[in-house]
Amino acid sequence: MSDPKVTIVPLVPNLALPRPATARTRAIIPPGYGVQEHCLPFTAANGLGLLIPAPIRFGLCLPEEVPQGSRTFRSPLEPTSAAEPRVFYVFDNPECRFSGNAFEFQDIPVDGSPTSLEPGISFFDRPDQKHLFKLHLPYVWRTPETVDTLFLPLINRPGLEILCGLVETDWYPTSVNLIIAKPAGALHVELGEPVAHAVLIPRNLRHVSVEILKPHARLHRETRKQLAEWDKRHAKERAAYKLLAREQDSRSTVDD
Repeated sequence: MSDPKVTIVPLVPNLALPRPATARTRAIIPPGYGVQEHCLPFTAANGLGLLIPAPIRFGLCLPEEVPQGSRTFRSPLEPTSAAEPRVFYVFDNPECRFSGNAFEFQDIPVDGSPTSLEPGISFFDRPDQKHLFKLHLPYVWRTPETVDTLFLPLINRPGLEILCGLVETDWYPTSVNLIIAKPAGALHVELGEPVAHAVLIPRNLRHVSVEILKPHARLHRETRKQLAEWDKRHAKERAAYKLLAREQDSRSTVDD
């Protein structure tokens, strides 16, 4: 089975666009055995799917901490208060048609009506969602038929508190918004900085059933035997999992 392909349809030019994720999460890896990069499940998770970069430079901080040259604003639904003294800020970026916290979409609509605008950051109008805001991604995702996209916080990387969302990107007609929880302190995000992870999920894998085996079941006995063999091998070689994974991969390649 070939690797699935994600198609990105940019709605403005010169964007920072999603890119394949990498297993590496830091530039310098400490020496010695036992660092997280030696753990195959950890690095395999890091390399899943795509990394989503920030399409704009933005932040949330006290007025005196706002960078020069930015535009500041508050949620229109949350006036200035002692409870939330911070303000949002964004930087214009004419190269991708972003100004005044809005993207100007090209050729939308196509019937000669006024140009369509899409916010960079927007807000919820419910009191129970005032701690959240939206970061708009000015492009449309397309995945193969019956393949969804799960939008997540950065996997095993420090970053924003992104609320997870599953989108049917094989047909979803508009751009996706990332839902972000306001941090306790200041927030400063650079243009192009990774902010979220996207992982492809076949729709038939959304729901699973669970079977608990009885001790007399054949698979139960075989699994206990395999566990004993694993313990012996791991005692001799700390990288046993990597070796076994390569063996399994080699077998599957031969079978294919």
